[in-house]
Amino acid sequence: MKDRAGTLDQRLHSAFDWILKRLPARLGDRVRKWTGGRLGIGTQIVLGLGGGVLLTVGAIVMALVLMSIVSARQGEVTEVHIPALAGAFNVSERSAELVQATPRLVTAVDLAQLDAVMMDVNVTQLALQNAVDTVAASEAGGDFGARVVPLVDSLNEMVTEIDQSMRRRMDHQGRLAQLKQQREDFVLQLQSEILEPELDDQHFFMYTGLRELTDAPAPMSQRRTTAELDHYVGLLNFKAYQNEATQYIAQAFFETDIAELETTRERVETALENVSGSLEKIRYRLGSQLQSLVQQLTEMYGAPDGVFATRRGELEEIAYADSLVAHSQQVATDLVNSVETLVGSAERSAESAAERSNTLVQLGFWSLLVITILTIVMAYVAWKFFGERLLVRMGRLSSATRQMSRGDLDVQVEIEGDDELTDMAGALEVFRQHAVEVQRLNLVEKLAAEVQAKNDKLEDTLENLRRTQQQVVKQEKLASLGALTAGIAHEIRNPLNFINNFAALSTELIDELKEELAEATNGDGEIDREYLDEILGDLNTNVIKVNEHGQRANRIVEGMLAHSRDEAGEVESIDINLMVQEYAKLAYHGIRGTDSTFNVDMIHQYDKDAGEVDGIARDLSRVFLNIITNACHATQARGRKEEGTYLPTVTVGTEGREKYVRVTVRDNGTGMPDEILKKIFDPFFTTKSGTQGTGLGLSISHEIIQEHGGRIEVETEDGEGTEFRITLPRKGYEPVTAAS
Repeated sequence: MKDRAGTLDQRLHSAFDWILKRLPARLGDRVRKWTGGRLGIGTQIVLGLGGGVLLTVGAIVMALVLMSIVSARQGEVTEVHIPALAGAFNVSERSAELVQATPRLVTAVDLAQLDAVMMDVNVTQLALQNAVDTVAASEAGGDFGARVVPLVDSLNEMVTEIDQSMRRRMDHQGRLAQLKQQREDFVLQLQSEILEPELDDQHFFMYTGLRELTDAPAPMSQRRTTAELDHYVGLLNFKAYQNEATQYIAQAFFETDIAELETTRERVETALENVSGSLEKIRYRLGSQLQSLVQQLTEMYGAPDGVFATRRGELEEIAYADSLVAHSQQVATDLVNSVETLVGSAERSAESAAERSNTLVQLGFWSLLVITILTIVMAYVAWKFFGERLLVRMGRLSSATRQMSRGDLDVQVEIEGDDELTDMAGALEVFRQHAVEVQRLNLVEKLAAEVQAKNDKLEDTLENLRRTQQQVVKQEKLASLGALTAGIAHEIRNPLNFINNFAALSTELIDELKEELAEATNGDGEIDREYLDEILGDLNTNVIKVNEHGQRANRIVEGMLAHSRDEAGEVESIDINLMVQEYAKLAYHGIRGTDSTFNVDMIHQYDKDAGEVDGIARDLSRVFLNIITNACHATQARGRKEEGTYLPTVTVGTEGREKYVRVTVRDNGTGMPDEILKKIFDPFFTTKSGTQGTGLGLSISHEIIQEHGGRIEVETEDGEGTEFRITLPRKGYEPVTAAS
């Protein structure tokens, strides 16, 4: 549109230049002086208004001349032909109203609305009959009655047929509504009153062995018999196939095609056969009751007044009503054609009367018509070429100016033509380009300042997060080290006692050796070699024992130091049984150090094939210490609730396989509900009160095991206990996955 306007404007200015070049020299100079050498706005206004004024004056003069001539012939047309035309148009309008009423009949939603539409239809039918009678009785009617009356009667009959079809359709709809409610009641009764309670009871019996809460639990051999399993599977299959059948029946209510309805019927029958087949595995008493309900469902769908037959009848009535509507439209078309024939005949009669008029009247009439048309065309051309185009350009320029004043500098200023508006548009575009450049510079400066401020804020936030993370991890390490303190003290005391005892024994043996040597020196010089070798052997054994227990104390101290270091540990071969055993003892004695009343039956089940795994000893020991300590705390918490009747037990074991090693920690403590189990590996999540826990123990443990290529699995039962399984890959094997 924009390109076409630009091309038109160029053509107009080119045409104006072409006319100026072909005018006589003196006249051309005057025109150039008056217009400035271009087709400006003033020139366009003068040309448009001047041409319009001349044409209007000519049309008025011609109209005054012809009015007296036309009035002489108007009487004949008004008295003879106009009534026939009015009657024909009345017939056409009433028949169109009658045809338009048929879709309203088809779309009626209830009998009240259908009766209301039929009342309007009856009024229209009466008006149509009166209009037909009027035209048939007029002089210009001719054989109009013989052609139109049968069509009108046929149209009325089809409207009546549509009304009756709609009433039958509404009867079907009412029956479908009843069937839909019956289906919903049936499903509710079957699911909530029979099937769901029976499934719950069967599942409860198979899981607990109880039929009633007051009964003694049946043994497992009776819970999982073939009959019980078949009964449970039969109930599940019955529920699935019954849901499928009822869903297909519900789908039948909304089918819009008879072929699709037949397909749905086949699906329902297949689903009902599957429902009946599933009854074979259900106990006889319940199966008989369910069979009766299945029969009700079958009759609800397949009976002569069931879902299928009723929905099919409704769809057939819909199709029949649609065919009647289409036929009524065809009849209405034939009726309109007949009316148009009458209109054509009346028009020909009027033309014949006009031809009999005076030649001057004819010439004047057509001359007035030509002048009038020419006036309108010229006025339209002047408006399109000058007025409208000028207003459009001014509107675009004004719109661009308003948008720029509101800050929208992306608006495009259209520059076209060669007049005063062109000069204004060019100046406005230059101003817009300068404003855009200034805006860009300001925006760049503002964005740079905002980005720098946000970067500074993000750097401060990141530094705060780093410091907070370091503090939290350090707190967790200190908490773990604190838990170790009492256990380490107990574990170091044992080897120190052994060292002291063996040192005392060694001192006594040395005294005996000195006495033996003194006697040999002061006496006859004979030394008892056998006794001497015995003393030296005992001394050697004592020294070996002192060394072993010193190494054990050294390992405990090194482990404590490793827990307190911040630098990364090194990968080494780890005896998994030895590490788990040591840290199980440390966890136990650590809690004993803070609560002397704490006691637990610590069961050790170590697989001799567990062997070694490669890993960071400091990190893995932290995992084992944390999980075993948590297990002890769980038994401690349950013991406080069940004093005198509860035996706390923690079982720690290992299992060695070719590709991996598994460490299992199982307790009979408080267990965990599902909502707690989902969150145990989340950072900062803890169930301990006050400052007893940071909520990072299991989170860090989970991360450590993942870094070693392993996994942690948890099984728990609320109020009964928890089992942690830690699986670590052996050297040279792929990381452990859930399918390992």
